[in-house]
Amino acid sequence: MLTTRLSTLVGLFVLALFSSKALGQSDFYVFGAFGNTDSDVELGGQNRINDDDASYAVGAGYAFTRNFSLEAAYQDFGSHNGETDCPPDFACLVIPVPTKADLTGISLSMIGSMPITDRLDVYGKIGFVSWDVDFDGISSAFDDSGEDLLYGAGLRGSINDHWHVFAEYRRVDLDISTAGIGLSYRF
Repeated sequence: MLTTRLSTLVGLFVLALFSSKALGQSDFYVFGAFGNTDSDVELGGQNRINDDDASYAVGAGYAFTRNFSLEAAYQDFGSHNGETDCPPDFACLVIPVPTKADLTGISLSMIGSMPITDRLDVYGKIGFVSWDVDFDGISSAFDDSGEDLLYGAGLRGSINDHWHVFAEYRRVDLDISTAGIGLSYRF
């Protein structure tokens, strides 16, 4: 059901992008951001990730109005320390085995913004993220993936008509939070 919702949102995003180009408007933008991601994740009761690491995101969006836009992004949440209780090739152990986990995700979000001044906006974000966790040094049977709610808030400032800087905090229901800064370019 979540996959259907994501497909619907992607379809609406593409439709809006092409229909606005036909009307001669250009409110398409791209962005990049970097920051720090904190994780406190438990997967299946056997795998735990509790660490923080540098992270980055790249993506694109479309601003329908100054107050509403849709955005798609790829997020690399970083490589986090964790532990597992039961490596797949062994009997379950009582002593946890240290491991590293790489966290990534693809998201689609709706953004509502409110101007504070002509050049500064505050915004809120809500959407879905399709995440993937790859454990290093452990069989792929321990890798995991899923979809969760994504939400956040931020502050965006205009440098000029094309360039914008932003600072935001995002949280994924999986128990991953990211704080970062970024730069966007509006065509």
